[in-house]
Amino acid sequence: MKCVILNEQLQGLGTPYKFKSNPLGVVCMSHDTLCVTSGAYKVVFLLSVSTDNTITLTKQINTTSKFDSICCMSPFNMVVSTYNDDPHPVKMISVDGLEADFDHILTFPKKTYKIDESKCTYVQSKNTLVLTDRYAHTVYMNDTVNGTSRAVTNENIQGPCGACVGPGDTVLVCSQNNNSIVHMTNDGNILGTYPVDMTNPYRICVSKDGTRLVVSNSVLGTRKLHLYKISPVMVFMVDFI
Repeated sequence: MKCVILNEQLQGLGTPYKFKSNPLGVVCMSHDTLCVTSGAYKVVFLLSVSTDNTITLTKQINTTSKFDSICCMSPFNMVVSTYNDDPHPVKMISVDGLEADFDHILTFPKKTYKIDESKCTYVQSKNTLVLTDRYAHTVYMNDTVNGTSRAVTNENIQGPCGACVGPGDTVLVCSQNNNSIVHMTNDGNILGTYPVDMTNPYRICVSKDGTRLVVSNSVLGTRKLHLYKISPVMVFMVDFI
């Protein structure tokens, strides 16, 4: 129940922040500001990071729904995935706590997910909202400006879970059942797949400079956190540890 900062050797730095419940999603809004979801209590935490990597609570936002994954939409707005009690699978929320739905996306699936059934990410430069549907083996690509949506299915997309923005405004998705990462364009074309040495890859994130990829898994057995190098053209990935 902590938020921890790790270096490139995956060693802990500074002083972690201790929560009262399990944190679910985390996003860096800036070099010294983090946002963390805690769905059990319908809360988003705004945390600050000092120069010595001490994490402290800045603000607590009470939410109307249970939020899981979280990503940046703009410097002051985030996109979150919902679960259990909200028919809108994704929402917008500002750092001031204002919530909004994506109702103008007419083709977006109106569906209530249970926890761990769906995650989201957002490609800011392309205005593309990405939603994974784990048990439908589908990745939804949504143009938030034109209100169009594409449902992507493929034999390489099996049990899609965590997603993030990859190099060149592409999208990376965890394919849990295949123990791999699927690399896609922002409009849903598959560029490649990359196996990872773990069971059930679950969460994924790319560094802001596009050179590092972090993947963690969700499994009852061996739990792993891997740090990878990304080649300039994303032709291959090499395990960094």
